[in-house]
Amino acid sequence: MDDMTRKLGALLLAMAIALGVSAPTVIAQTYPSKPIMLVVPFPAGGRTDLTGRVVAQFLRNELGQPVVVVNRPGASGVLGAKAVAGGNADGYTLGIFSTGFLTTQYTVPTPTNPREFEFIALINKDPAAVAVPVARGWKNLEEVVRWGRANPGKLRVGINPGSSAHVFAAAFARAANLDVVYVPFRGGGERAPALAGGHIDADFDIVAPLRPLSEAGKVRILAVAAGRRVELYRDIATMREQGVDLVISSWHGVFAPKNTPQQVLAALEASLQRISRNPKFLAHMEKLLLGVRYLSRQEFANFFAEQ
Repeated sequence: MDDMTRKLGALLLAMAIALGVSAPTVIAQTYPSKPIMLVVPFPAGGRTDLTGRVVAQFLRNELGQPVVVVNRPGASGVLGAKAVAGGNADGYTLGIFSTGFLTTQYTVPTPTNPREFEFIALINKDPAAVAVPVARGWKNLEEVVRWGRANPGKLRVGINPGSSAHVFAAAFARAANLDVVYVPFRGGGERAPALAGGHIDADFDIVAPLRPLSEAGKVRILAVAAGRRVELYRDIATMREQGVDLVISSWHGVFAPKNTPQQVLAALEASLQRISRNPKFLAHMEKLLLGVRYLSRQEFANFFAEQ
């Protein structure tokens, strides 16, 4: 946008306010007129970052304005989420949050409050996956479980405390009847290299961020926590096939600060719906091994409440 256009927009806003038109109404009518910030509350390289960058690319094409991804890691995603909640409610501060946004309501001392946000759309859902360092020599999940039971309190599992990775790991340990040691990190982008280097014995994430390390021969993805094999990666067995009865998933959705104008939310919701049906978006997500699952604002809010 050039300087003349910005000045004209500011003049129109001032005139509208002078005539008694509310600022939120003016914002909604001119939205978007400048770059949008999309906050990822985890370090670069993890599943939320991967998903966020693809969504940002296609959202930019839909809205005609740059969508800038900003990583704000810390406190299992809480710091980034609070940055969104404290942003201006004008549609120019958005967040893409994962399952951890839900789980931290119960697992950290000072979680974010879902009532401080507007739900815009669910965009992605994938089953949890477990991977181990190739150097450990484990070829399947049964071998990991056998070793873990023979060595209680010694299996080192990477987590972001209070996040979905923590919940995945705890659910697996319970389902497999294992006593494990949790090793804390800030996000999947930090856990994955630690796993490849053998600093932890297992990591629970989704397939997408683990696949490059698998193809490099550094880690081995042993199973996914799905009810049946996933079409995107049919070579990976389910946990149920290997004796651990666990089905659990990760999701990603887009949020805005509370009281963002309804017209702005509707525009974003419609854009994300079109993106979820865009063949190029679907192909890009498939290439990254990320599943696409769209839910509208109300459907997403209902899904969140049920979860």
